[in-house]
Amino acid sequence: MQRIGEIDARLVPDAVDVVEAIRALSWVDQLCPLMRHQYAVLRKSPAWAWYALDAMIRDSPDSYLAYFRGYQRPNRYWDGPDGLRYWRTRFELNRCTPDSVEPPRRVDEGAQPIPGWVGPLHAPNGADLYEQDTGGRWWPRFDGTGYEPCRACRRRPAVGPSAKIAK
Repeated sequence: MQRIGEIDARLVPDAVDVVEAIRALSWVDQLCPLMRHQYAVLRKSPAWAWYALDAMIRDSPDSYLAYFRGYQRPNRYWDGPDGLRYWRTRFELNRCTPDSVEPPRRVDEGAQPIPGWVGPLHAPNGADLYEQDTGGRWWPRFDGTGYEPCRACRRRPAVGPSAKIAK
């Protein structure tokens, strides 16, 4: 049993086995072909389990800072006892198999953000599956690629700070 370090006792009153917390979360499949993973949303999961796993990602001596794809700031990752990689984004906890995407670039190994990223920060560099409009937003275009857009890509553009299309 792997115990979790410091957690707010009001949220998780007793020591919690992180594997039990992982199992208790309501995991949702993210089927994007460019970053297949699962996520658990705080408001749709047992709070004790969500905060317990969040504490493990944040406080474990085995967690690490790393850059993923075009993001300009590192995120904290933790490789769990179940063989999956975990990380947090705003109100979601995420997990994936380490071989489902390229590995994050570890800060403790000297990694830096990649300058000149072409495309949305979450997509592979130069994936050529997105077009940038005059307002700077990236829109998915999957016609003729063999990929099907995930539900999120069908609804909205791939927005956010992103690199300009190289001409």
